[in-house]
Amino acid sequence: MRPRHTLPLITLVSACVPAHETPPCTSTQSTLGQASLSSADPTFVRAMALTRNFRLGSPKFATPTPDGKSVFFLRSAGRDPRQSLWEVDTTTHTAKEVLRPDAIAKGPETLSAAEKARRERLRITASGFTSLDLSDDGTRVVVTLSGRAILLDRGQWRQLETGPEPVIDPRLSNNGKQLAYVRNNDLYVLDLASGLSTALTQAGTDQKTHGTAEFIAQEEFDRSRGYWWSPDDARLLYEEADSAAVEAMSIVDLAHPERMPERPAYPRPGKANASVRLGFVSANGGETTWVNWDRTRYPYVVDVKWTTNGPPTIYVMNRLQQQAALLAIDPASGKTTQLLEEHDEAWLNADHSLPQWSTEGTFLWSSERSGSWQLELRDRAGKLLRDLPQPHFVYRSVVDFDPERGVAFIQGSTDPAESRVYALDLRRNQLEAITDGVSVKATRFGKRHDVFTTEEITRAGERTWSVRTVDAKQSKLVATIPSAAERPATLREVSIEKVTADDLRVAIVRPRTFDRARKYPVIDAAYGGPHHNTVTADAFNYARAAWVADATDSIVVSIDAKGTPWRGRDFERAVRNSFASVPLDGHVAALQALAAKHPEMDLARVGVFGWSFGGYFAALAVLKRPDIYRVAVAGAPVCDWLDYDTAYTERYLGLPDARGVYEANAVQTFATPVQPADALRPLLIAHGTADDNVFFNNSIKLTDALTKAKRPFEFMPLAGVTHQLADPAIAEAFWTRAVTFLRDNLR
Repeated sequence: MRPRHTLPLITLVSACVPAHETPPCTSTQSTLGQASLSSADPTFVRAMALTRNFRLGSPKFATPTPDGKSVFFLRSAGRDPRQSLWEVDTTTHTAKEVLRPDAIAKGPETLSAAEKARRERLRITASGFTSLDLSDDGTRVVVTLSGRAILLDRGQWRQLETGPEPVIDPRLSNNGKQLAYVRNNDLYVLDLASGLSTALTQAGTDQKTHGTAEFIAQEEFDRSRGYWWSPDDARLLYEEADSAAVEAMSIVDLAHPERMPERPAYPRPGKANASVRLGFVSANGGETTWVNWDRTRYPYVVDVKWTTNGPPTIYVMNRLQQQAALLAIDPASGKTTQLLEEHDEAWLNADHSLPQWSTEGTFLWSSERSGSWQLELRDRAGKLLRDLPQPHFVYRSVVDFDPERGVAFIQGSTDPAESRVYALDLRRNQLEAITDGVSVKATRFGKRHDVFTTEEITRAGERTWSVRTVDAKQSKLVATIPSAAERPATLREVSIEKVTADDLRVAIVRPRTFDRARKYPVIDAAYGGPHHNTVTADAFNYARAAWVADATDSIVVSIDAKGTPWRGRDFERAVRNSFASVPLDGHVAALQALAAKHPEMDLARVGVFGWSFGGYFAALAVLKRPDIYRVAVAGAPVCDWLDYDTAYTERYLGLPDARGVYEANAVQTFATPVQPADALRPLLIAHGTADDNVFFNNSIKLTDALTKAKRPFEFMPLAGVTHQLADPAIAEAFWTRAVTFLRDNLR
């Protein structure tokens, strides 16, 4: 569950309908149209749906050539998901569309089941070209289209002959002379000069894959890759994942019961995971040299790195994610040497940007063992040399490292709600900001570490995709990457302030017609789960909240309670074993503190909305705290944590055992008969029937418990929809109904 890639979530505070007026259990949609939603912009929800939350048209994978003269990127039109390949000339400041997908193939895309699953894990909803890889010298670009690899070589394109089956994750060797790819669950290398393809692995199946990351790595560890080129292009390190022992879950197309169900491998808490091992193989083919480490003790391969100046390394964890080791590997023998260990009694987070090696043989590492993220310098054997001082600094990641100059470019800020790029001179211990906006995303450096691209966002929500040159102290804007993304009409300055309840950070959005003399329902735009913040300095994140505020004539607030990141280890780890209490208690305390400070907020009218973990939070809120929350919309909720995946759930709740932790944190535990009847709260549940992240059975279990408890609810099954609302028609229908449901229950 990676919330930074899922549908943004909103928790809403609204009015309660008296018990005798509560609508019965039904699946019929509201007949009220969007235009009747108070003073809200009637075009917003359709624009939001058609633009995929205003992200279509944004440049993707913007990658500079080594000389900084060009930047290649993918981009679609503002309301068209089909992405083309573009190039910016940083000298002339001109952009051109280099290659369109319809120049290669007409008609709709055809995707393999493996590619569909991969895109779901990466939260990709675009079509056309969806990946981009650039050779080290910048002369060759590879993009993919419907499982085909397309090579652009000095302005000329050709489809590469990779065999009859679709390819997955094609990537150029560092010198750009070869292409590695996965086809039919095996790893291949194509020589671009001769056109000859070599199978590096054999006998791959759907249950035993070569060169692709298993479900857990992709969904919970942010590791989408399953193979890695050596720096000299002589060999590859690849993953073999055996899912034979993993439980298969059924996804039935309820609209077409004549079709066979899909049966993806999905490991649930306490049950078998995929068995993962790693091996080295020559780029010319041959025998595999398997990597030797204690896979019983450390079954999770969280990260793999193979860069210049250092050995290939793997970061492995035990099943409970409380113990981890960074191991260096000898490619000739497969033998591993431990460089360091990490331990946390609650759980360990992973910094996927490290290690990074210098020319002197030292490497950068980061750890939370001191109570907050600390960047470290270690010698080749892993011994700590010194902490790298960053006073009052919230470290997030290393986005690039210049090993010659000893400069680390890091993402972070002195404010947890903000994020900039800084240059950290390791020799002088100097830290300098090199970007201007309050938030940066998708930063990519060129191979020479002196040119980078980034998406910068201002407090007002202005977004710029820029190309900058950089030295150790400052950067210079040299070009702008043009965007076709639409700007939300609701965007405006957002007030962000702290409250005294547990020192929680809160963002407030008021309706356009706000009158301080009136009382308003409160809308708490919350997610509630770990590893995600709803309070940021980026006004763009509140465009939907502004529309909801107008549509429901309410005040929308976002709250980062305990369990959210960037406030220190103890603040985040407070959620251990306590999904059903710590986040909810924090939100309630914050709401009460807000109402005491802002008399215009009416706590007699409180509701909640959320998706994914936010859906869990929303359903839980009205069932467990009906004294505060009066109406809820729960989208794709995890209702029983025994039905979610191993790595995420066991990280926070441990293994299922007799302690009753899982039962205490299940939503249906609180779906009990209620007296008096006026404590019953309206609840709308929505869930995609094809969801392979939070399976549809979660909502079925909840509705069954609610039915048996004689509690009212409404159910909105979304036929054929996965965990993402990618279909604009479905997205528009869902948001209209959700906000109408909330508005109606404000009265």
